[in-house]
Amino acid sequence: MPPSPTSVASIEVHAWLSTRDNIEYPNIAVMDLDPAQGTTFRDILQVALLVRQALAEFGLQAFAKTSGARGLHLFIPIQPAYPFRDVARAMEYIAQLVNRAYPARTTLERTVPKRKGKVYLDYLQNGRGKTMAFPYSLRPLPGALVSTPLTWDEVQSLNVNPVDFNINTIFERLKETGDLFRDLLVQEQRLDGILEILAGPHGLTLGTEG
Repeated sequence: MPPSPTSVASIEVHAWLSTRDNIEYPNIAVMDLDPAQGTTFRDILQVALLVRQALAEFGLQAFAKTSGARGLHLFIPIQPAYPFRDVARAMEYIAQLVNRAYPARTTLERTVPKRKGKVYLDYLQNGRGKTMAFPYSLRPLPGALVSTPLTWDEVQSLNVNPVDFNINTIFERLKETGDLFRDLLVQEQRLDGILEILAGPHGLTLGTEG
């Protein structure tokens, strides 16, 4: 087995969430689960399952992957019919639901020192001009980690260690699993159910943490 890498100088693959042919309307919505001091990757996996459940209430499927660092990304394929602002509002609503269900371990607090012990539900990555590390991107970090798609069975096991997905292991994993994100842009899911709630009198108050 090759020796474990200790560092890497890499060209990361950071991309917009829309294509150049329809740049104002993203194909992908994201929820970036960012751990603060005092949280574990197990905490992140538990929060990911709650986000998945909240999305499922609106008929939405998400694809999970390690960030290639300490976090987890959920990519939600959508029909490119919504401007970035509406996508961000929809993901903020999902973040609000999860935060109200699990306030002990989640936060929407943007100030880093105030996030201690919690997982930050970062819906703001859906802004125009924002980029995300895409699947299979190397990250310039010790261990030569790779942003790697996960199955939901792996997430549910609560037994994932992101350092296991690196430049030495990714190719063997791809032989075993194939590309778990191969259907990402095939599905064109709609956000209408969430946006209709936000347009009505019973939506959550956005911008506040429960």
